[in-house]
Amino acid sequence: MIDTRHGIFAVGPHHVAVHASEVQEMFVLPDVRRPPGCPPWQRGLVSMRGAVLPALDLRLRLGLPTAHEELMALEKMLGEREQDHRNWLAELERSVAEDRPFGLATDPRRCKFGQWYYAFQTEDPVLRSELARFEEPHARIHALALDVAGLRQAGRAAEARALVAEARQGLLAQLVALFQSTRATLHQEHKEIGVWTKVGSRRAVLIVDRADAVAELEPFQEGDDPVREGVLKSGLVRSLGRWKGSPQPVLVLDLPRLSSLVG
Repeated sequence: MIDTRHGIFAVGPHHVAVHASEVQEMFVLPDVRRPPGCPPWQRGLVSMRGAVLPALDLRLRLGLPTAHEELMALEKMLGEREQDHRNWLAELERSVAEDRPFGLATDPRRCKFGQWYYAFQTEDPVLRSELARFEEPHARIHALALDVAGLRQAGRAAEARALVAEARQGLLAQLVALFQSTRATLHQEHKEIGVWTKVGSRRAVLIVDRADAVAELEPFQEGDDPVREGVLKSGLVRSLGRWKGSPQPVLVLDLPRLSSLVG
């Protein structure tokens, strides 16, 4: 009986696959030593069980940002959105003090963070758990503007000022702590996976984001084709498959072609 199982791995927004017989081992990627002269897509060398193996960054070979670049961009964005909410509360405070309308977002879905938050999807359970904690305090801090407006219209400006001052030590502090803890968790939990396999006539480590499954693939016959559309480098992909009925294509890597990447 022919074994049609594949190791299925996440690489950025994509799933890639290697035939199960070609996967020798999977492990959390250890330190990678980069000697001079390595091509950009070769991260460097990994020592495993007495062997020194070239480590190939599949993100770079598929035309994607590196995992580190993506992590830094996400951390930077979260830092900027934290500052947005500091500025938001400061502007609410000024609008009360100066007795003028407040012009920033009162709908939590309309601020920059809300627009990103309600559109963002991730398969990372740690990140999902961290982000779920934002929804309630983020909605409450934006609702504060409506509460303040109601107090001002009722001629209770002193109570409006007190409510904003309370939010600075309460809601805003809670939201800032969530932004900071999420960035710290992202940094601490960031781990890439190494896949020890045979690339052409040589052993090598493929660097992926996550190991998802060992499973059979079904033929892929419809839906978006990132190879045909030129989104991905077709020279590294032998065929497309489907995993667990998902419409997303699984890119079956052509390991012999990858051998030309091993420096």
